[in-house]
Amino acid sequence: MIRMRAPEGLTGFSHQGHAIEVGADGAVLVDPRHRLDLEAHGFSPWDAPAAASTAVSVALGPLDADRARLVALFTETVAAMPDDEVARMIADADQRRRLEQEEAERIDPAQVTVEAIELMKRHELFAFLRKRGIRVVPPVDNETLRANARAALAPAS
Repeated sequence: MIRMRAPEGLTGFSHQGHAIEVGADGAVLVDPRHRLDLEAHGFSPWDAPAAASTAVSVALGPLDADRARLVALFTETVAAMPDDEVARMIADADQRRRLEQEEAERIDPAQVTVEAIELMKRHELFAFLRKRGIRVVPPVDNETLRANARAALAPAS
């Protein structure tokens, strides 16, 4: 095991399904094989000089703590699952996503109404906008997608 310094403000994390606690001094003990993975996420060797603080203020919404808790619960659940079950679930999810995207590509932009836009799923909104020649690049929230879709229906002034 090697000792690394966690990014400032991090209190815990999971890597490859294993929860790893961050000490009060910011230290973590990790398998040396994972060093490059962790460095890519902001960890640094323990003996490297501590980086100057570049704190970023982020306004958290009321459900952000709940989302983080839910992710932690799912991480624990998935970590306890057998590998074949995880592989099956990934294959099923990929297949569902492909089918949804194929279905979305069948959208006829001429038949889309403002009411339909309010009911569209994310992949359908992207498909509709793409067919209307409007390029949208993530990250973008669903309300922005809907606003762009409604604007695409509005007659040109």
